Amino acid sequence: MTKLELLKEKLVMLATLIGKEDDEAKQKKYIEQRDAVNVEIGKQIAIDEATAKALKDAEELQAKVDKGLMIDKSKQSVLNEQPVIKVGDPEMYKGFNLKEVIGEIDSQEGVSTAVKARLAKNPEKGFKMLAMFADLHEKAYTMSPAQVKAMQEGTDSEGGYLTPTEQRAELFSYIREQSIVAPDVTHISMKSDVMEIPRELTNVTVAWTAEESEATDTTPAFDQVTLTAKRLDAQSTSSNELLEDTNVPGGITAVLLSQFTEAVAKEIDKQVLVGTGSPTSGVFTAQAGYSAVFASGSTAFSKLLEADIRALIAQIPSERLDGAKWYMNHSVLWNYFNGLKDTTGRPLFVPSMSAGSPDLVWGYPVKTSSQATSASAAGATMAAFGNLKGFVIGDRLTNIKLLADPYTLGAKYQTKFYFFTRWAFAHALPGNYGRIVTAAS
Repeated sequence: MTKLELLKEKLVMLATLIGKEDDEAKQKKYIEQRDAVNVEIGKQIAIDEATAKALKDAEELQAKVDKGLMIDKSKQSVLNEQPVIKVGDPEMYKGFNLKEVIGEIDSQEGVSTAVKARLAKNPEKGFKMLAMFADLHEKAYTMSPAQVKAMQEGTDSEGGYLTPTEQRAELFSYIREQSIVAPDVTHISMKSDVMEIPRELTNVTVAWTAEESEATDTTPAFDQVTLTAKRLDAQSTSSNELLEDTNVPGGITAVLLSQFTEAVAKEIDKQVLVGTGSPTSGVFTAQAGYSAVFASGSTAFSKLLEADIRALIAQIPSERLDGAKWYMNHSVLWNYFNGLKDTTGRPLFVPSMSAGSPDLVWGYPVKTSSQATSASAAGATMAAFGNLKGFVIGDRLTNIKLLADPYTLGAKYQTKFYFFTRWAFAHALPGNYGRIVTAAS
């Protein structure tokens, strides 16, 4: 959908609101907005006509040059001028300059620092993401309310967007940068809704054998875990003033990219850490391979002992400790781990003194998440520890959907956006991590 078509659709929406509104002040506001849109439509028509004429003139002149025909030298300079829209320029997309959008991102509200940093660091990949969300945004506005209500997940013709491999990888990179656990788990791209992956139970063993004797027969044992993609969706409400006043044309795509990747990242953290079984059980639950119950037998976080921490570390296979981390709530780290000492009087918790280095507990990095348990209770998980490479996340990002609903909150001059993806979770090697849990009551 072109910018002109979007403006005309907005004009229709405002006309509907004016006809339904009884409040005289609000009706006046809608009328003013309608008049402003009419002015914008007039400007856009002039721009489109000028652009089309410039492109047509340039093409005609180039055709004459290609055929060796003489042309008026006074018009030759036209061939050296750039048309309003540079066809094929990777920085231009559907009428707006992606480079300009990225340059203005820092001044936009509603865009996370992680997205701002990534767009600035990798502008070429940022172009792909912004272009993808521009497509999603455009398709979202082509659907009628009836289509929205009848939409079936997985139907590309009903608003889906087929994501190329490089784009889905880049989208996951944005999500990883806003998630606590996503960088630590094993990530698999799914090509179907259900996917079986092998899980190693026992390794091959070796043995010393006498000369001319047969090699010892040893066979590794495997079973399978199943990844089943489930729909994950998010919603966001934006004022229409924000949609209109975003600093540069197309800038709303950066806001949408930020809002929805952050929402997906937070939900991934929630499921991996404290999921309750739908669609997965997190590592703070009994699904974790080991449970180091408080040696004190207490039901209170305040009774955490050095022995509880040591007991959990000792349970993790030594070959899996490389890459192991602690995962807990920020308040748990500072209220309960802080101050604990080993048998020689050395503190177990060493806070970071710079932004580039992590906090440490007994020499292992700590990651804190607001999704982790913070309230002390009987049978509650206080922290998890281990190598989360044994936890698998599958993405089914073959079609991503964005729906726009300007009607439900139309009276408030707001638009609701709905974002749909699909993900799967599985404990492939649960013995690689465990948890510290209070005693049952």
